[in-house]
Parts: sequence; C-alpha cells; structure tokens
Amino acid sequence: MGKDIIALMLQEYERFTRSERKIADYVLEHQEETQYISITDLSGRCGVAVSTVSLFCRKLKLAGFNDFKLELARAALPARAAFRAPGSEITAEDSDAALMGKVLSAAQDTLNNAYHMLSEREVTRSADLLCRAGQVVCLGQGNHSAVALAAWAQFSTTSPKFKTIQDSHMQTVVLSTLSEGDAVLYFSYSGATHELLEAVEVIRARGAKLILVTRYPNSPASAYADAVLLCGPNEQPFQFGSTSALMAQLYVVEVLLSEFVRRNPEEAERNRQSVGKALTQKCV
Repeated sequence: MGKDIIALMLQEYERFTRSERKIADYVLEHQEETQYISITDLSGRCGVAVSTVSLFCRKLKLAGFNDFKLELARAALPARAAFRAPGSEITAEDSDAALMGKVLSAAQDTLNNAYHMLSEREVTRSADLLCRAGQVVCLGQGNHSAVALAAWAQFSTTSPKFKTIQDSHMQTVVLSTLSEGDAVLYFSYSGATHELLEAVEVIRARGAKLILVTRYPNSPASAYADAVLLCGPNEQPFQFGSTSALMAQLYVVEVLLSEFVRRNPEEAERNRQSVGKALTQKCV
C-alpha cells in the first residue's frame, strides 16, 4: 500500500457513504483506541452495521477489519515510538537485569489487569456450569489451544469429566455429540474467529452450555455464551497472540480451578491422590 491508511481515508472521504463517514470520523479521532477494539465494538460506537464496517474496509482495498487494524497500527508506529514513556520499552542497550525487571513489571501489570477485568458474578456462573456439567470440553485455536490444554491438564487431576481435543476436525466431532448437560470452556482472545463461531452453532444445536474466556464483551460469540469471562491486555495487531494474553487466560483457569476444588473438596482430593499415586511410578 503506497499511502498509509490515514492518508487513504482522507483521500477517499468524499466518496464514502454517510455511514462510512461515521466510521472514518471515529477512526480519525480515536486512532490508537481503534487498534484494540473488535469490529462489533466499532460498529456499535459508530451506530452502523457490522457489514458496513466490512464494506468500508474493502473499499480501502483491504481484506477485512483485521487487515484494517494492521494498517492502522503500521501508520501509528512512528508516533508510538516518539511518545513512549521512558523506561517502559525493552531496548538494545538494556542489560539482562534491566530486561528481567521490565518483563516482570509487565507480567505483574497483566495479572493485575486480569484481576480487575474478571467479574465475580461471571466466575460464580461459570463455576455453577462446570459443577453441573456431565462433561466439560476445553477448547481453543492457535496459541489459545495451549491454554485449553493447560486447563484440561489441571482440571483432569480433580475430575474425570474434563477433556480436550486439539485437532479442529475432531473438535467438531466431539461437539456434535454433546448433550444438554454438558459444557464447553472456550478460550478466544477476539471471540470472533470462524472456528469459534462454527463451534457456537454446534454447541447451541446440541443444547450444551458455553463458557467463553475472551477480551471483548461485545464479540460475536459473547452474545451466545452462557458465561463470559473477560481478561487480556490491549493486544497490538502485530502481536498475534501475546504471552500477556495467554498469561491472563491462565489466571482465569487458576481462578476457576480453585473455585471448582473449593466446591468439591472431597472428590478433588480423592482424584488428586489417585493421580499422584499413579504418577509417582514414573519418577526415577
């Protein structure tokens, strides 16, 4: 792309429809903020349909809203570099000690933000669903499949009803056999991937419950979830699944696990003792 996205929007402004000008006006006034919101949030703030945002992006010769956010982030790179807070970014001149300290500070900020974003009411609702479920399937895509695997690894030591599947085709197979008494614990930063929305359709058709761990309360999948657990940093478009996002989701896993064990202490202890005894045989 020759011109940056801001210059292109200004150039094409007179050709936009009235609804598209609302989008352009909002983006021009909130360039930094727009990089961190979902397409649903942007459509709501501009008072236009989600499809209008998609058409707006395509009119700018972009593949979609995520492509638009990438171009917006690229256009903002010089300004972001000029206005960084002193000492907040890792630089080539940092010592190992300084680097370790900055990473620790960022991790602490991530966990603190995750704590404040998490709703006590949604945690209670999620714990109710986990306890009542006949089986719980932990799922995620991309980097977040690692969180789903970690969640299953933790919960499986307390109850045999937890499971996970990494292959996307087998995920569909398992989801299509769920019953009304089952639940799905799904990890998705955006809450707007094709795989998640396809899974939502299958989950709803089977009458199962959906617990969604996501960054955006107004994401497409959030509208169909039985419980929504919000967490995650403002991830820049170029990060593509940051460690901070995974760390925030793992915090949520630990909160849910602790509440699940608190409600079922005898069963959890019985299963953990059984697992521990079996695993000791693997130690030298």
